[in-house]
Amino acid sequence: MADTAPRDAALAWWQEQIEREKYAGAAEDLPDAAAQRYLRENELLALTPGGWGWVVLGPANPEAESALRQNYWRLVGELLRTYAPAAIDRISAVRLFMGEASTPPLLHVTHASSASERKLEIVPGLSISLRPAPARAEGRIQSERMQVDGVALPVSSPARVLLSLTVTDIRDHRDMVLTWLQSLVLAQPELEAAYERDPRPVLLARIGHLAEAVGNRRLAEQVSRVVNAFHRNRPSRTITGVGRALVIPPYISAQPSLREPWLDRFRAKLARAAEVSAQIVRESGIDLTPAPTRAVLAQARTAKAEDTYHSTTIEGYRITREHVRAVLAGAPLDSPDRAEMERLMALKGYSQAFERTLAFAGAADGGVRLSEPMVLDLYVELWGPSVDAQIMTAAELRGWRQAPVYIRGSAYVPPSSGKVPQMMRVWADSLNDMEVDAVSRAAIAHWAFVHVHPFMDGNGRLSRLLMNLILCGAGLPWTIIRAEERREYFDALEQADIRENYAPFARFVATRVARAQESGS
Repeated sequence: MADTAPRDAALAWWQEQIEREKYAGAAEDLPDAAAQRYLRENELLALTPGGWGWVVLGPANPEAESALRQNYWRLVGELLRTYAPAAIDRISAVRLFMGEASTPPLLHVTHASSASERKLEIVPGLSISLRPAPARAEGRIQSERMQVDGVALPVSSPARVLLSLTVTDIRDHRDMVLTWLQSLVLAQPELEAAYERDPRPVLLARIGHLAEAVGNRRLAEQVSRVVNAFHRNRPSRTITGVGRALVIPPYISAQPSLREPWLDRFRAKLARAAEVSAQIVRESGIDLTPAPTRAVLAQARTAKAEDTYHSTTIEGYRITREHVRAVLAGAPLDSPDRAEMERLMALKGYSQAFERTLAFAGAADGGVRLSEPMVLDLYVELWGPSVDAQIMTAAELRGWRQAPVYIRGSAYVPPSSGKVPQMMRVWADSLNDMEVDAVSRAAIAHWAFVHVHPFMDGNGRLSRLLMNLILCGAGLPWTIIRAEERREYFDALEQADIRENYAPFARFVATRVARAQESGS
């Protein structure tokens, strides 16, 4: 008779984790080897490479690598507990100070549990680097706890992070570091204590020169006092490389801080995207000569059916061109099937938002000025039919999202809901003030809108409508992004979101605008 003890023990352990909502853990929490084997063979458990961490699998997390990625921050929390005292450090800490919870390819951690340095993998492409704290730390780690995707994680104190940033960190993540320094406020004793534990004069002098360059005089003076207190000669800019190897871009140095580092960061991203996109458009040779408004609106209406089909299909709706034709023809829309009604109302909403977009474009006199009320107006048009059909509630259309949102299949995590109102204000103001061509402006508006993700749903369709609002308002053709281009489209957005590489998306949009000029759609 078969021994069912390993199976029973395995399932009991698995059920306990589900009931406790403990979906990830460290190796020390696993059941015995026989139970582990049963769980893995039955696809109920996945281990990290090396077996230091685990996640439970089930209907919500059926695929091992996907489950490991989804539980990234839970696994990080378990690892930090295992290596305590430990804290997230270097550029990884700066990223969290800026409110960015996307999973980084490499997470830097300082620990005082031993003198060993290790590199652990969660999945291919996602690793954690553990390095020992400075000798003078004497087993202590200056840290504070931060909530990251619902997990409380120890993060090195800002003063400690300043003294951990390498030249490579600053060079490879220049804009992030500079926008963090713009509004960073430290207590002098905290900076002095951190420096005493890890005295690095050239590094700290470099931070002081950078702080001065971005307008944070208080921090620059604090750094100067600390360096002067410990050393007779302060390292010069020639030694620190500021202004030479480390050049401060004007779009940061010329802008006063908004006093929120994540807001300064977003504004800098928009400015950098403008530089890159304008260069791409210049190289593309697109004809930017505006056509008469009447001709632009006529071309847009000709493209409406195809655009409605593609823009809705991209978002995962299972529709046909017959569905689109029926909705645009004004056919009665009713079905006992809720899924079918959702599809029909999505098409009707897109049709209404499309017409509202054309009304805004037609009223533009040589260019569209974006505004928050304009975006909210389009959002109501997009979802109004779903409210009328009682698929959604009216309360869901009242303003920006009030909860976290995640993008399926993406490593990028949009900002928390509390940041959305200010970010949308900066989105509109920055785009209105940009002195770039309409194609660049349209591409940036499109990417930055989905980057903020101001609503729980509909962000993709609205971003494409806003892109076309800017194009048509500037006398350029309505431009369709086709459903079969979905993978290339999403990959280009991901490059901008995760790697701050704006060229692929600018090139993607410019190519589609050129196609629309040639074919009319």
